[in-house]
Amino acid sequence: MSLQVQIVTPARIAWAGEISEAQVPGLLGEFGAMPDHAAMLAATRAGVDTLHSAAGNQRLVIGAGFAEVGPGELTLLVDSCEEASAVDKVAAQLALTAAEGALVAAADVGTEGWKQAQAAIELATARLEA
Repeated sequence: MSLQVQIVTPARIAWAGEISEAQVPGLLGEFGAMPDHAAMLAATRAGVDTLHSAAGNQRLVIGAGFAEVGPGELTLLVDSCEEASAVDKVAAQLALTAAEGALVAAADVGTEGWKQAQAAIELATARLEA
């Protein structure tokens, strides 16, 4: 039995296929999804999404968003998605440094600028860990 997966970003369907298992970076911690999984909705955070299939494992860096899991499907609606192997580590480090500077400049926790800087830090960190 398999799980149909679709990873959707605002710009495109970033990945679609059939897998046997997924590990997803959830907001409250990583969770797994397999065929016959109970239906659930979850918030996701920026991180590495690992997809297992007969063809092998695939690692994708995803942005924050939402996951919908059902008995035969997994849909991720995320800010961004890229192959972990294609991550430019130098660009990710530069983005992390810039986001940390923006976070310090925002000063007031909870402001829109602070939230954007925090999200950029989380994505840059996920890209560096990929």
